Amino acid sequence: MSGREAPAWLAELQERFGAALRSPLGRGTGVLRAQEERYDARLCEEIAPKTWGDERASIAVYNRQYWFRLFTALQGSFPLCAALVGPWRFNEFAERFLVERAPSGWDLDRVSDGFAAFFSAALGEAPEPAAEALREAAEIDEAWRKIFHAAEAPPFRPAPGDAGGLLGARLKLAPTAALVRESWPLLDLRRGLGVVPERAVPLPPRLEAPRSWALLRRPEGVLRVPLEEQEAELLRLLVAHPVLQALGALEARCPEERLDALPGDAQRWLARSVELGLWAA
Repeated sequence: MSGREAPAWLAELQERFGAALRSPLGRGTGVLRAQEERYDARLCEEIAPKTWGDERASIAVYNRQYWFRLFTALQGSFPLCAALVGPWRFNEFAERFLVERAPSGWDLDRVSDGFAAFFSAALGEAPEPAAEALREAAEIDEAWRKIFHAAEAPPFRPAPGDAGGLLGARLKLAPTAALVRESWPLLDLRRGLGVVPERAVPLPPRLEAPRSWALLRRPEGVLRVPLEEQEAELLRLLVAHPVLQALGALEARCPEERLDALPGDAQRWLARSVELGLWAA
């Protein structure tokens, strides 16, 4: 291939064809349908094969498949969100997101980039506690997606001689690990999902107390590790601060009745985090 640019007529044709493919599907009848009346008449005459019959119907085939493929990709990346709001409403969120941010790359997995933040912001008018639970669901789905697609990195394994400099070090969370917190049993719900259900699944009852987890990618799948609440707090502090500063902040927040046990607990939690491979080298 030469390095010459595509002719202007071809670039202009591709732009108009792309606009037709991205034309949102109609939802007014309760069934997603191509809005063929919106297609550019000149485009229909130029590219739709006459042998297929109606030119607009020919383009509609590609229009529907474009959206169905993207809806399927987003539902696969955010199965918990899709299950809790139902596929019809989820696809409405997905369409709004994709109209604002049309895919521009070849990797279908990247279509979901930015959707978690968009979804959480779009829930602004939803009544509580539904919005809070759905935001947690989006965070869990996004964490799962992130670690599933992340590149492998060597784990942090400190040598005996590293102890002196460790307190001033800043630990980096492994790309294949994530910390999540849930106020509803959302991880259990996610584990029980198969295909996205046809209707929204009920939100389970709220937990008596929030639960924290470490998610770690393993060859056999994603490992869920339950965390004690102070342990989870320490790990989140370690992500944001050097070790010594994180330990000081944890001590400042610790209830008085647990202060005596805190040094031993912190040492145990740090050792376990390294053993699990939670940190990158």
